Amino acid sequence: MDYKIEMAHDVVVLVPTGNLVASETESLKSQVEKLIEKKFRCILLDMSRIDFMDSSGLGSVMAVNKLVTGAGGVFACAALQEGVRKVFRVTRADQKIAVAATQLEGLLQIQERTLHVKGL
Repeated sequence: MDYKIEMAHDVVVLVPTGNLVASETESLKSQVEKLIEKKFRCILLDMSRIDFMDSSGLGSVMAVNKLVTGAGGVFACAALQEGVRKVFRVTRADQKIAVAATQLEGLLQIQERTLHVKGL
């Protein structure tokens, strides 16, 4: 799986490409662990280039959410393809992880949640 990493103010936008399946779960977690080690705490997972995700892929997204929030950060997913969105909806993962329709909406959600966490 290929990853593109962008910065949008204080938010890291991670854009994976391909299928998020069992063979790719460690790769995603490793990418996020590296970002956390570098003290990045606001991470947006732009899933616009994920064509397919299985239950292992969903598990890795849930694990990444736990890693980021456990480090005191804010995590969200954005731009889910229809099949991926269906997996989130059916498993109710969209009730545990912030999901935005677009990357811009995801960035705004993270900014709002960051301000709320800081009590501003």
